[in-house]
Amino acid sequence: MIKNSLLFLFCAGSLNALAQNKPVTFNTDSTKFAEITAKIDKLPNDTMAYLYEPYSGEVDSARIKNHSFKFKMPMPKGGSMYIIAIGAAGNNTNRGAIVYLEDGKMNITGKGDGFHGVQYSGSTWAKESAEVMNLVSTEDGIGKEFEEMHKKYSAAVAIGDEDAADSINKKASVLQNKMIGSYKKWIKDHPNSGLSGYLLTCYIPSQADKDTLFNGLGEHAKASRILMRYKYPGKIDPTQASFGLSDEASADPSNRPKIGADAPAFTLSDVNGKMVSLSDFKGKYVLIDFWASWCGPCKGQIPFLKAVNEKYKDKNFVLLGVSLDSKREAWLKAIEKEKLNWLHVSELKGWADAAAAAYGVTYVPSNVLIGPDGKVIARDLYDDNIDKKISAILK
Repeated sequence: MIKNSLLFLFCAGSLNALAQNKPVTFNTDSTKFAEITAKIDKLPNDTMAYLYEPYSGEVDSARIKNHSFKFKMPMPKGGSMYIIAIGAAGNNTNRGAIVYLEDGKMNITGKGDGFHGVQYSGSTWAKESAEVMNLVSTEDGIGKEFEEMHKKYSAAVAIGDEDAADSINKKASVLQNKMIGSYKKWIKDHPNSGLSGYLLTCYIPSQADKDTLFNGLGEHAKASRILMRYKYPGKIDPTQASFGLSDEASADPSNRPKIGADAPAFTLSDVNGKMVSLSDFKGKYVLIDFWASWCGPCKGQIPFLKAVNEKYKDKNFVLLGVSLDSKREAWLKAIEKEKLNWLHVSELKGWADAAAAAYGVTYVPSNVLIGPDGKVIARDLYDDNIDKKISAILK
């Protein structure tokens, strides 16, 4: 995948990404409320609308009548990010939306059957929320151009076209820097907006830039839940505070083995403490999947991984999960909860994992397909491209 592109996919493209954290109690001011009134012409009546606050685990629901729904909830100081989902299809980006709420009112209006093209109005923060969602949108402008590059890059990687992938990556880096620049400007221009915390946490990859921008924010913004977690990682919420990439990664992306190169050897412990080496699978096709329990986009790849594992597990193929978790309990719980019935290993050192360093992994999900001869066949296969590549080589 284009270097750091998941930074944008994670927050802008995946509603599930924000919903990964353990519940935690926050103080709210019972005298301050946020009110949402939505009227979207083709919303399905008698369907439930859900409002989910990922940091506290709070969920509210309302039945859609006359293509409308309403919510009213007490607000913490500084506000917080919320997910609105319509029915069971809420993980479809047209039937779900990420919104920022504070004390006041938000009106949502539209003519479709979901959130594409809707208009936000109301309190100042409601209008700012619309500004930010447009800024990070992948439906038009530079965001759409970047998203299209990502798709072309994935296609190039899937067929092993290194030259095309490198060319696309260089162009994407220029776009990415431009996008990050626009996010920084918005944050600096809105030091007291809680939405600045959303942009800072989700869309600014450099820890040094994050710290500088954080120090320039006002107390109101710093009080938002998203920045409370950023400021006090592990205390406000035991899960990882940052939604973006980490400068703690010990990997150097330039060390990523090229197609046709020897796959770096490694030995890690499985869930039972048994040591597992890559060399144990000599003579087989091995898909190494780098993931983590806190990674939202990793969850999006699970159905595709389950499908290829079931389809090829008896055809000289091994799926090997390498977790970048640092907490054993979270790692094991995710494996059990998601029913990941393939081999899993980890050093439980987070980004300092030796295998991740050997393969130049600076983002997750990331994967490497290795042939029976121990050579790298492909990198960063996603969605249907995983099955397409494996199917082609196993013919």
